[in-house]
Amino acid sequence: MTLQDRIQTLEEHARGRIRHALETGNEKLMELDGALARVATDDWSVPRMRRHLGELRARAEDLRATAVKRAGELPAQALTQLVSRTRTPVQTLARELADIARRLEPPAPAKPVVVKPEQPEPAAKAS
Repeated sequence: MTLQDRIQTLEEHARGRIRHALETGNEKLMELDGALARVATDDWSVPRMRRHLGELRARAEDLRATAVKRAGELPAQALTQLVSRTRTPVQTLARELADIARRLEPPAPAKPVVVKPEQPEPAAKAS
């Protein structure tokens, strides 16, 4: 490969890179032009901006209210899920523990039978 061939190869690579850079630059310029066109058509007056900020503020309040409501419902939902899924096993466990407790308790002492002494019937008076 001669010096002239190397220079020609280098020149071709340089032209390719320059062409690529120009194409990329043109694409970016077109994107920027589109963005500027969108911004230029917007109404940037003070009343319009106030109205827009008011709309954003209202949306933020709605989102806040929704988030607070959901956060308040979350513990109740969690508790409901916990109770509904564990109710039967807990009831079964309580019954079994009651049975075991009855077996382990000493029998209750027998109540003494109170015998009332018989009172003689009053004799009928003869008149």
